[in-house]
Amino acid sequence: MHNFIRLLKLCRPHYKAMLLGTFLATITVLANVGLLAISGWFLASMAAAGIAGTQMNYFTPAGTIRFLAIVRTASRYGERLVTHNATFLMLSEIRVSVFSTLSKLNNVDLAMSRSADLVNRLQNDVDALDKFYLNVLLPMLVALLSVPIIMLFMSAYNADVALICFTGIVLIGVVLPAFLSAKLNKNSHKETQLSAQLRSELSDTLSGLRELSIYQAREQQIAKCDDLSEQYNQQLFIRHKALANTDGLSLLVVQLAMIASIVTIAPLVYSNAMVNVELAMLSLFVLASFESVLLLPNAFIELPNVLKAAERLFTLEDKAVNANTQYDAAINNNLALQNPSLTLKNISYCYDKHPALNDVSFELKPQQKVAIVGRSGSGKTTLVNLLTGLWPLQQGNITLSEQGNCVDLHLLSNDNRARLINILAQQHHIFDGTLKENLCYAAPNATKAQMLDALAHAQLSPWFTELKSGLDTRLGTGGRNVSQGQSRRIAIAQALLQNPAILVLDEPTEGLDNQSKQSVMHAIMQVMSNASVLTITHDPALLEHMDNIIWLEDGRVIAQGTHQQLLSDPAYTSLTIRF
Repeated sequence: MHNFIRLLKLCRPHYKAMLLGTFLATITVLANVGLLAISGWFLASMAAAGIAGTQMNYFTPAGTIRFLAIVRTASRYGERLVTHNATFLMLSEIRVSVFSTLSKLNNVDLAMSRSADLVNRLQNDVDALDKFYLNVLLPMLVALLSVPIIMLFMSAYNADVALICFTGIVLIGVVLPAFLSAKLNKNSHKETQLSAQLRSELSDTLSGLRELSIYQAREQQIAKCDDLSEQYNQQLFIRHKALANTDGLSLLVVQLAMIASIVTIAPLVYSNAMVNVELAMLSLFVLASFESVLLLPNAFIELPNVLKAAERLFTLEDKAVNANTQYDAAINNNLALQNPSLTLKNISYCYDKHPALNDVSFELKPQQKVAIVGRSGSGKTTLVNLLTGLWPLQQGNITLSEQGNCVDLHLLSNDNRARLINILAQQHHIFDGTLKENLCYAAPNATKAQMLDALAHAQLSPWFTELKSGLDTRLGTGGRNVSQGQSRRIAIAQALLQNPAILVLDEPTEGLDNQSKQSVMHAIMQVMSNASVLTITHDPALLEHMDNIIWLEDGRVIAQGTHQQLLSDPAYTSLTIRF
């Protein structure tokens, strides 16, 4: 019920259009009921008049029928136009809201979620909500408005027939939907879950198709996807079967109600207590009145799926709200941090009970250069991911401090964290846009002169001067139009534009040839001149510029010192050899 109310709040910006659509849909239903009832009376009256050889007023009922037909057609067209437009407007706002929510999530929530699942929430769950107004809310509102009006007119002719009709409407519009909703509630959760799993597996399969081919594991992965698809189709079959059974039961109730109405009216006609032509009119009146609730069973079948999709989306929204609440509580007094010290104290981290870091402590002072070295698996990457907020902090604390002002790193919002800390990773993503657009991601308000200066300091001037389109040069999907070294230097230009207080470098020269490495090294030296730097590297050329080197083994700090001081240890010397 809570999620249903939250969905209603999403409709608030377009409530006028939705209410207009409800009004037009109600007019359509009432016009159709009146058309069928009056048509039945008119045909029966014409037959009776012909048999009796009498005359009757032809024009008034014929005009009324034509009027109701025009009203039904016009209102149906208007209802389709208004309700679908309102639905599209609501969906556009929901998509923007969900994307905004994802952008507000902290790094931990994003890193610990499967990207395919997040895409599934953006696409599949949002698309499921397009049924909320048209298939769920609209039939409920139309039933609430039209049923009392229909019952009022029907009871004016015969209370017993009205009671029979009302009983049938309650069975179709309340009892059957409530039963189906309770029965399919568990199924809807499983259907939504399987849909998300299937999309995630298909995404992983397509992304890892090369590796699957190399290791001859395609058939195994495809079989896994087929199994999930079969389970998902089974859940769809259950829902569609329930919908088909509901249609059959609804039709049965309608026919029984119509027969019961005829049985009730026939003695009255026989005893002349009711005009014989009213038998046809009331019978068709009863038949047409069920149009007001025939869509309710389908609405209650769709409702659990819509609510489960909404629950997944609202879960993300609640995470973002809780994160922002935490940030607001700690950030207002810490916006003055400009060039802080970074302190790690007693940091420990485990993967499924396997320790990656064990009681690691050190300090990165303002404008100090610190390198982290160690063999693969010693905990370097884990430490960087904790510093950049990509993984949750399990034990210990990381703080930023300046002039007595101190704040826990995990309480910083994404915006404030990015203002203070930037990471230059081995694999830097280049967006499918222009060079200017990629630079603007780091500094949206950067001027052209600032961009050109950053490119120059990043050793990109020779390459840039050869570009015919200059800053408007498109870099291609994933940066396919630039080399690896150029991509790395574009990342450095972004870091220069952002000018962070602390820069984290993850193997910045890894995989580059000697010429590219020298260019990147010069660019890094430019960045390092104005920032505190924490780098993971085994490159002696970089280590020589470090003020302090932290040597990690098996998640522990086994030594600290300058590069020259640590060279006396043969193990350290072999560690820094490039392979």
